[in-house]
Amino acid sequence: MAKHLAGIIPLANFDDNYKLPYDSFMLPIENDFTLIQKSVFECALAGCSTIWIVANDDLAPMVKKHIGEWVYDPVYFWDDYINNHIVQRRTHIPIYYVPILPKDRDKRDSYGWSALFGMHSAWYTSYRISKWVIPKKYFVSFPHNAYDYWSLREQRKKLSNTTKNFFFTSEGKTIKDNLPIPFTMRGEDFIQCRREVNKLTTRDHYPLGPNETWRDLKKMPKEERWSAQHFDLATIFDKVTEEDCFRKELDWFYDLREWDGYRTYLASDNVVGSPNWRLTKPHQLNRLCVDEEEE
Repeated sequence: MAKHLAGIIPLANFDDNYKLPYDSFMLPIENDFTLIQKSVFECALAGCSTIWIVANDDLAPMVKKHIGEWVYDPVYFWDDYINNHIVQRRTHIPIYYVPILPKDRDKRDSYGWSALFGMHSAWYTSYRISKWVIPKKYFVSFPHNAYDYWSLREQRKKLSNTTKNFFFTSEGKTIKDNLPIPFTMRGEDFIQCRREVNKLTTRDHYPLGPNETWRDLKKMPKEERWSAQHFDLATIFDKVTEEDCFRKELDWFYDLREWDGYRTYLASDNVVGSPNWRLTKPHQLNRLCVDEEEE
C-alpha cells in the first residue's frame, strides 16, 4: 500500500434541516441508491484504499446495516479475459465506523470537525499497525451533494498524488467557500486545520489578563462557550493549502443540505446514475473474515 488514500465520509453532527423521521443521508438520489451509498461509491471510484465513516453510536448501526463492512473497487470489479481465460482482479475496500470522542462532543464537534476526526482515526489506527500503511492523503466525500461523480475515474491519479491537493470546483467555488464539494488534503493540512480550530474556539472561561491567575477565571455565558461546535466548513478547512494544486470544474453541482437544493436537483435534467447493484449492496464478513460471496 505505497499510496494509501483514505476516504473520509462525515455523518456526525450534520445540521439536518429536513426534519424527517430518519436521517437525510438516507434520501434516494436515484432509484434504490441513497446519498450515503453515493458517498461510499465516490470513495471507491476515487481509488481509496480504506473508507472511514464518522458516525456516533446512534447512527452507526443503521449505516452499517445499509452499507456493510466492505465494498468493491469498481475499477477492478469486472473480469478480464487473457488468452481466452477469465482472470478475476477484484479488490475489496474495507469500511470502518468511528464515533466522535466524548471529550470533543458539544465542544469542537462541528460537521467539519467530524471529517478532521475521521482523518485522525485513519492515521492513528494505521500508525498502530505499521508506518507503511499510514495514509498519505485524504479524500473527503460529503453525502449531501449531487454532481457527475463518474468524472472521479479520470482524475484518479491526480487524487492520489501525494504532493498536490485536489479541489473540485463549481463556478469557481470550493470547500473554502462553504460548499460540500469533494476535495483532498494531506497530513500537514490536517495539522494546520486542527491547530486553527483550537486557536479560534472559545473555552469555558474568559482568557486570563496579563496579571491574572487561575483564581481570576470567569466563566463565559453558556451560549458563548466552545464556539467551534458552530464553525462552518469554510472555517474548518481554511488552512488547506491551495498552492500548486489540481482543480477540476464540474459541469453541474447541487448542494443538497437544504430541501430547496434537493428539490431543484430532482426537477433538473441532470442525473447522477446508479452503479451496478453488486457494487453498492451491503457486504458483511463472518467470524473468519470470509466474505459472503466466497462462502
